[in-house]
Amino acid sequence: MILNPLKRVTAISLEDYCLIRQLFKSVISFFLKEDVTYQKMNKHFKIMVLNAQDLFIFIDKYRGENPLEMTEIQWQLSSSSLLMNKPKDKCELLALNILENDPDVVMLTEIGGMESLSNFTKIFLNDSYTPLTLPSNSDRGIDLGFLVKKDIPYTPELITHVHFKLPPPYYRFSRDVLGLKLLEDGKLKSVFLNVHIKSKLDLNRNDFQGRGRRIAEINALIDIYQNFSRQNIPVFIGGDFNGHAGADACEEEFRAIHETDLIDISSYADIAPEDRFSYVYFNKGGQRYPQVIDYLFVSQKYLHLIKKEECYFPRYKTKEGSLIPIPTRYEHKNFLPSDHYPFLVTLTDL
Repeated sequence: MILNPLKRVTAISLEDYCLIRQLFKSVISFFLKEDVTYQKMNKHFKIMVLNAQDLFIFIDKYRGENPLEMTEIQWQLSSSSLLMNKPKDKCELLALNILENDPDVVMLTEIGGMESLSNFTKIFLNDSYTPLTLPSNSDRGIDLGFLVKKDIPYTPELITHVHFKLPPPYYRFSRDVLGLKLLEDGKLKSVFLNVHIKSKLDLNRNDFQGRGRRIAEINALIDIYQNFSRQNIPVFIGGDFNGHAGADACEEEFRAIHETDLIDISSYADIAPEDRFSYVYFNKGGQRYPQVIDYLFVSQKYLHLIKKEECYFPRYKTKEGSLIPIPTRYEHKNFLPSDHYPFLVTLTDL
């Protein structure tokens, strides 16, 4: 049957209705596809660096259908692990920050393995990311991982360096340099090297402030970076450096970074000094020192990819959308979903 658009219709048959409905759906579908294509062509690429602080989520004893309905007591009792689950409300606030800022790749530290990362993604992030992690050398079970947005046009692959040789007496990374390759049609487009440098704690009192190990890990990291950078692709190094690695306040163990072509993006982006911090440190006297210890580095020749005005340290919010105040006392840090703030970088392209 052919419809005459000039004919005035006062009543419509079921056959006409079905035809009109199908036509309408086809038109809407066309414009939606065009809009999605347009958005993908014009969507910038976002990278987030985030220490999730003890992201352990084990709910193997839970038999319900919606874990979000559990009380905190039920949430903790749903795990058979000896480790406590990260509090459910903190998981929700952490996810809120990720969802609001909508990164394409999240470089995570302090992850309790694939089970925890997978649970976090499914329960709190609407299963919109692919969780990726591998076991590390950590003696605390805090590994490195990635979240990769499912709708980006790249295929992810992981590379581990847990067996990468360091000089004696260190031999191996304290965690790993976990690498993520992004491929497009089988061609390597970029590499992300996720790090969690050994802290300054020296429990055995044989390596002052862990300095020898930290220098060895940084030198090995640079070797790994230079191996990938020869392929003429953007290589991003990010994570928790457990110290001041930027050029403006560089500690001794990080000086080798600035003998390469690597640039600290948080410095390059000209973020206001009062807003440029990922961690708030309190000394024994209670004095407060906001500082950057979570970084993202890239070669100077790829700085043109950086949208400087869209690089910042997102602050945490409540479920109602109010900003959680920056801690002014040490105990205030308990109100945050993590003791580290994320760092978000926006690229014009990848």
